[in-house]
Amino acid sequence: MITWVKDYIVLFLVFTLVLYLLPSQEYRGYIRFFLELVLVLFCLLPLLGIRDKEFQVRWDETYQSFYEQMEQRHQEAESMEFLNQEYLDAITEGQEE
Repeated sequence: MITWVKDYIVLFLVFTLVLYLLPSQEYRGYIRFFLELVLVLFCLLPLLGIRDKEFQVRWDETYQSFYEQMEQRHQEAESMEFLNQEYLDAITEGQEE
């Protein structure tokens, strides 16, 4: 909990510094709105459990599963491409005769 408070204070100070260093007043409102949204999201992270270690493990498992499925689909597509080529060769051989 203390590390979260420290992180929040550092983030708030960095955002304050960014707003202070902006040379133009014309975009200050947009940037301030964005920074406030980031701060609100940062405050909600502990409540949503996103920074939880279990969430990280679940995320890694989901990503790994997705990656494995993509590899499988890629291999299937390559085998289908090979089959399509055989089919096209058979059709062209049949037309040549």
